[in-house]
Amino acid sequence: MKVLHLCDSLNPAGLGGYESYLHYLSQQLADRGHESVVVTQSARRDSPEYIDFECYRIYNLQGNLLEARKWEFFSLSEKERLKSVDKMFQSDDLILNVTALEQQLSSLIKTVKPDLVHAHSPYVVFNRVIGKIREHENFRSLPILATIHGRPKPLVLPDGRKTTDYDAFADECPFDLILAVSNNVADVLGRYLKNRNKSIPIRTLYLGVDLSVFYPQQDVSKKWDIAFLGRFEAMKAVDLFPEMLGLLKQEFPKLRFLLTGEGSLKNQVFEGFERDGVSSMVDYLGVVNTDKVPNLINQCRVFIYPSREEPFGLSILEAMACGVPVVTTNVFGPSEIITNNIDGLTVPPENVDELVHAIAFLMKNEDFRARIGENARKTVESRFDIKQHYDRLIQLYQELIDEKKKSDNGTL
Repeated sequence: MKVLHLCDSLNPAGLGGYESYLHYLSQQLADRGHESVVVTQSARRDSPEYIDFECYRIYNLQGNLLEARKWEFFSLSEKERLKSVDKMFQSDDLILNVTALEQQLSSLIKTVKPDLVHAHSPYVVFNRVIGKIREHENFRSLPILATIHGRPKPLVLPDGRKTTDYDAFADECPFDLILAVSNNVADVLGRYLKNRNKSIPIRTLYLGVDLSVFYPQQDVSKKWDIAFLGRFEAMKAVDLFPEMLGLLKQEFPKLRFLLTGEGSLKNQVFEGFERDGVSSMVDYLGVVNTDKVPNLINQCRVFIYPSREEPFGLSILEAMACGVPVVTTNVFGPSEIITNNIDGLTVPPENVDELVHAIAFLMKNEDFRARIGENARKTVESRFDIKQHYDRLIQLYQELIDEKKKSDNGTL
């Protein structure tokens, strides 16, 4: 089976759970004799036509370079963005981009000849491109499904309209099946589609992690007390870290905090560390390669993920699989993963005092910390093994392919 994975956007820095998911999923598909091709929009003006990895190839479609301009825009300061937005974007950019991508993707599909197209969070661009492609007689029998990886977020379209990514997705939703990464995502998305009188089936399919990659490494010493590996964005609540460290410093003056990743709040967070006198407690490694993540997690005593908004929490699973206890929030996706005080600790979002209390409790109670870590590993083994996710996903792929064949035969 050949699967074409379709993504509106991939972070050019290659970080985040979204990119990690596609990386490991493609490996799993290859291990079972299937082939993956990933198609996305060029994130840079000079992006190569394709990039080969061990188990998959990523094709970069240029469109009208809207995606590349978007990343250029994000690299600017807030002041520079205000001055540049009208020069960098035009009101008809989305229409022009979809038109260009329709031609490019149609040509690629004819060349690659996938058995199925699996779109990932195609909120704005590729849902519209797929809608156009499905008007072509040659592509009407091609099974196409989408996985929604996130919760609704505010969105400003090139023509200046303010909306949400869920609204943009519901406006054009030409899919045979929609998968949601959590029950919360499925419930919320279902309401958006119902408001549009669309009855596309939605099923929850939890993500998983590769237990042969993420596992407790017994011979690794603990270098850091706490760690956060993720994006420096408001939804991840990274702006709480300076105050958190200031409070922890009172009881744990030698505490070491590992940080990796990039994002729009990075400078603000590090300015906060300086302001609160806790910079010496922080080890920042920047953007790290995916292959280094399991070892880094294993060198930590506690993994924190205090998100305000989290559709699921793949990074949470990765830490749990390594037997490292997690402190996260008790809302949305994380609440469907962790049972408080059993296989992790959960706290209310925005509550720095509760976050600090949970971290401190784990730090001071080694036996409890070990028990939480062991239970966390067991939870991932029983509920979130990537092989279970893979088996169910392949089953859904085959069901869609079979349904399309039956439908085609019935219309002959």
